[in-house]
Amino acid sequence: MTLSGLIQKEFSRIRSDRRTLILLFVIPMILIVIFGLTTGVGPTKFFTAAVISRDEMPTYENFPSNSSNFDDVFISIIEHNTTTWNLYRYFNSTNSGEYYQAVNRCFSLLKNDAIDVFIILPQNFSESIANNSNPVLIYFIDGSDLSAVGAIEVALQEPIALFRVETGMIENFTIMVPHLEYGVPSWESQLLNYSLSLILPIIIIGTTMNLTSLSIVSEGPLPRMLITPTSKRDILFSKLIANTVIMIMQATEIFVMTAFFGLYSLGSLFSFYLVLVMIGLSGVAIGLFISAISPTEQGANQMYLMLFIIMIIFSGTLLPAESLGGARFLADFFPLSHASVLITDITLRGLNLNIEHVLSILLISLFFLIAAYISYKFKKLEV
Repeated sequence: MTLSGLIQKEFSRIRSDRRTLILLFVIPMILIVIFGLTTGVGPTKFFTAAVISRDEMPTYENFPSNSSNFDDVFISIIEHNTTTWNLYRYFNSTNSGEYYQAVNRCFSLLKNDAIDVFIILPQNFSESIANNSNPVLIYFIDGSDLSAVGAIEVALQEPIALFRVETGMIENFTIMVPHLEYGVPSWESQLLNYSLSLILPIIIIGTTMNLTSLSIVSEGPLPRMLITPTSKRDILFSKLIANTVIMIMQATEIFVMTAFFGLYSLGSLFSFYLVLVMIGLSGVAIGLFISAISPTEQGANQMYLMLFIIMIIFSGTLLPAESLGGARFLADFFPLSHASVLITDITLRGLNLNIEHVLSILLISLFFLIAAYISYKFKKLEV
């Protein structure tokens, strides 16, 4: 049988499996509709901060003394005395040019996830404390993790309290948040957009693995086809092509549905679509591997379920990657952790495709495809 005939046969087999088609196309649509009709926010994390001090810039009017004694105290407390903060870098601005350069640098650090927040100490910071006035703290926070907005207000109380003890200060601070950077605007569908990096990779990988995990082990005519000049390579290649076409159709459906229900993306929509396709390709490859090594349909189903659970556990969403210790390699070995980072970077931060994570997903897909071919090539089939 020719390759085109094998591909047509594979499409016929997929069309006859209505349960899998429903799972592949209807379930993602239902979940996106549910998330798209709701509102809400995302998870929280602790903070790495940069600090910009304008305290040495001259002040006038009510603050003629131009002192700058207290910014170093505040910065030292954040760097050495707190349990919830880590100081990434300190910028001392003595004029407007240095200040705007520091702000641009901090926005770049924030965008690239090097810091979670940067704090600005105003020109009259030390003067306000010396005059027993109400000093002001201004901070810019990465709103791609929206619940961090509330958490940082709590976390800031620690350095503020330590600073007040250190300086004998009575007045409270005024804390200002000018704007949430890289967050979903309040008028957009927040729960949908904050959940995309978690739900879309799980939906796509789970359903595409299910689509292909029985494609080899459950098909009776395959052993008899090997009597003909048809090779195992052609059989596997035809299944890869047919299932990839179906996967691209699913990725297109998900892309259209998320756009319809308020997809918010600072980055390229084309890059977002490419990521969906790459995620689906990894699911197809892993499913083919499961089907190639499984002796029975029951074994394939059990392996699919077991591997899918392991992938979710080590995706970096349930357990932080830094807490995995020696098991960190499992997070890097499976595509979910790379997919979540790519979607977050594109939609919420407006970054280009991260080549490291793109190559990781493609190499994972290639690894499982090669493993599927080797397993199927040496698999003994009874005719």
